[in-house]
Amino acid sequence: MIILFTEVSGGPGSADLAASANDSRVAALRPEAAALRPDATVYRELMSVFKPAGTAPFNPRSMSDHRILVLSSGLIVGFHFNNMNLAKAKHVNWVVLGVPGVFTKADQQRVEREYGPGLTHFHDLKTDVHGGKPGAKGAWFVHVGVRDFTSPFGKVSAGAIDPFFMPTPPPR
Repeated sequence: MIILFTEVSGGPGSADLAASANDSRVAALRPEAAALRPDATVYRELMSVFKPAGTAPFNPRSMSDHRILVLSSGLIVGFHFNNMNLAKAKHVNWVVLGVPGVFTKADQQRVEREYGPGLTHFHDLKTDVHGGKPGAKGAWFVHVGVRDFTSPFGKVSAGAIDPFFMPTPPPR
């Protein structure tokens, strides 16, 4: 027993035993790592197209917890993460769709007729504020939960429009 202990703790052959133990641990983790590889590939592909908010042409710094793709039509598609610092984000909270518009009740009604309900959050993209002055140009957003969780605005369900995400009632 003492000889075995001495060998493991630094005697002859201890480096071989430690290397063998590490090799066994690495071999046990290989299948798990291989299973994660497709997810990592998909994530890298998505993030190569979706740029952080705050970069041209989409420049609202208050939305630094978003990765955004602005289509040539002006529609905005994005992911809203759980941390303002994307490097520290651990979850995608919402998938986001933004429709160009103006901050009026009539325009919100037009957008919901054309794109469906839930586009209740307006962001003035020029002044980077939620809501804005009547008639301000910006985008109407709908947020769809990616996972079940409780946000500061209420309960969020995966796959459902979040009706509580920062509604900005428009002026008439």
